[in-house]
Amino acid sequence: MEQRNLAAGQQTAIDTLITPPAADGVSRPFKNDICLPGSLYMLAGVQNNVFVEPLMKRWRPYNEVVRFSGSVRYSRRLRRVASVSAPEDGATLTISLINTDRFDTLKSLTSNIIVGTPGTGADTIRISIIGDSFTQGAFFKDALLVKGYVPKIRMTGLRDVAGFPGQFDEGRGGWTLLDYFSVSTGRTQSYNGFWQPHGPYRYWGATAFWKLANDIRLHPDTGWTFAEKYFAGRFSTRSVLFDAETGYKLRPAVNDIMFDNESRNYLRYDGKKWVRAAYNDYHWDFDYGKYLAMWQLKAPGILAEFLGLNDFRNATAPDKMDFSRWNAQMEKLIASYRKAVPEGRFVLMIPSSSCGTLDNEAGDFTTKQNAAMWELRKDIIGHFDHRESERVYIVDAAVAIDNVYGFHYTTDSVLTKPYGAYEGYGRIPVQTGNPHPYPNYPEMGVSLAAFIQRYR
Repeated sequence: MEQRNLAAGQQTAIDTLITPPAADGVSRPFKNDICLPGSLYMLAGVQNNVFVEPLMKRWRPYNEVVRFSGSVRYSRRLRRVASVSAPEDGATLTISLINTDRFDTLKSLTSNIIVGTPGTGADTIRISIIGDSFTQGAFFKDALLVKGYVPKIRMTGLRDVAGFPGQFDEGRGGWTLLDYFSVSTGRTQSYNGFWQPHGPYRYWGATAFWKLANDIRLHPDTGWTFAEKYFAGRFSTRSVLFDAETGYKLRPAVNDIMFDNESRNYLRYDGKKWVRAAYNDYHWDFDYGKYLAMWQLKAPGILAEFLGLNDFRNATAPDKMDFSRWNAQMEKLIASYRKAVPEGRFVLMIPSSSCGTLDNEAGDFTTKQNAAMWELRKDIIGHFDHRESERVYIVDAAVAIDNVYGFHYTTDSVLTKPYGAYEGYGRIPVQTGNPHPYPNYPEMGVSLAAFIQRYR
């Protein structure tokens, strides 16, 4: 007998049988869920997309679907996406999780629409983005720098935005939030300017790293390895402060600290020479104010954080994840920025919970990854939403990701040909580049552009 023909009581019994017992020994059938922040930032005159997969705990269209309603005027409402092309302030967008067996509404959530107007603003607006490979890959470039949605923008950071002189970011591929709470000493370990010793001391990084960054700046066409270019590239503007031969700071000041890779020692400048020191001689912490002062950076009025994918994507058990340390570190990051820039606005961007389909070049278990990232999504909303009075905001970049068409597909016949002896024209669509929805990057920057334009 097919499952769809089973009576409700029989199906409940089957669900109970296939559901493992909980800690208290009681078996419970799985329950789907949805989550959405209290506000969605949309750009006027632009198609703002809300995809279903990022919102749902499990994307199971054969059991539950998401339906869109509310007072907002939709330009389309489809099975996997709804779009708003003429958003209005104060309108509401409602999502409902509906079971398709009996069409029961299991849960409904409503977000307020907050609109930013593109292309407006006569004064300079300074922003910064701290992130991982999504920021490293400049997800923001199209919306913030190419399309003109955000005029007179100045991006603050230590890494050059490729193709846009004078614009900078703080993206470091592969990094977690924890990485920003640790010291950088390796040759191909991107310098972390935020992790600093207390007091008058300033950590400038590793000599081998700055020597490499200078080498890349001076000889860009040399056959650098992926790691060398990926982690030490785009520091060209800042590398000129360091000696190209030794990696030491050219004009050190008293209490400057560096890590010497040849001797494998920390060294402190005493005003005349570099003297041996040790990491444990100092108390270290995340210090946004010292980072700004050391590098003589003008404070950004908006600091956006876009992390979490590397922290949790490969969690062993999505339903048993512990976010306590991540949340505590995020609170420290927020506090450090707010102390340095009291009138600034801190933005948590919800990271991707759409890591692609199961047919992908890397062989990643993307369904499980999506489930893990949905749990982080839920945690971010639960802990950081509705804190606008503290100048803390959530921007939901994840809802713009199309889990199917937002990714590149490989043409490698080894992966796409159904089987070796197959002579037909059919091919298996196999995604590549997961978990990076490169074609979707322009869409992901729209909500951040809307936020900036709203509050500039």
